[in-house]
Amino acid sequence: MTDPLKALLLRAEVDAVLADWAWHLDHGDYAAVAALFTEDALFVTGAVELRGRPAIENRYTERKVARSTRHTYSGLRVSVPDDDPVLGGPVVGGPVVGGPASGADFDPDAMPAWVRAQSTWVNYAVNGPAPVDDVGVYLVADFHDVLTWCHDDRWRISERRIVPVFRDPSRAPVAG
Repeated sequence: MTDPLKALLLRAEVDAVLADWAWHLDHGDYAAVAALFTEDALFVTGAVELRGRPAIENRYTERKVARSTRHTYSGLRVSVPDDDPVLGGPVVGGPVVGGPASGADFDPDAMPAWVRAQSTWVNYAVNGPAPVDDVGVYLVADFHDVLTWCHDDRWRISERRIVPVFRDPSRAPVAG
């Protein structure tokens, strides 16, 4: 992507998806969390691998114990994959996603069809309803995301891999 304003817009759009994920998760709107993913999204955290929106939503709704969380993130890095047409792969724009990599219909400043996003997250958590007097960090993790431009003109997470860096097992979610 050669246009710095489009690159800035792309970063802002990805940032908005990540911020929405944190907001909806922290405020218990699990249907809205799931809607941020593609229908067939892959979600991997630790040994847990989930596929599709229903499985992702169920991960949160199956909890029987109240849980209060706040998620924060920083260090967002957004990159256009090497197989993007601007650099050699599919783009959004022109007559078809994945259209020509050259010729009259090719737009070198078109938005990519998918991007990679990496960020570092901190999850403050307690197993109990808010407000609470006890606060602590449950998890610091690197998130490796792939976001796909969807037919409804929205970015959605098509793959999320959470890689723990630091964890306090005493603050882990209670299953039942």
